Amino acid sequence: MQTGQWNTFIAQFAALNRRQRLAGIALLRGSAPQDAAVALVESVARQRLHCPACNSNHAHRHGHAHGLQRYRCVPCGRTFNALTGT
Repeated sequence: MQTGQWNTFIAQFAALNRRQRLAGIALLRGSAPQDAAVALVESVARQRLHCPACNSNHAHRHGHAHGLQRYRCVPCGRTFNALTGT
């Protein structure tokens, strides 16, 4: 994640209500269930999914690893997940 994207992401926490902030903090601390954390990471990544090698947004689902969905880039053939390159 780029610095500008991180700053925008963090600034959005101010708009959350107390319950949402506490849930976000629990998730970041790792006290939330792993499935919820994986679902959050993948839902955010799906919005701007692109290959970290060639920057193409043409990718297909390609199995799972460590609980995360893997993707294969059609143009270059590299595989990646939602956290690759972060």
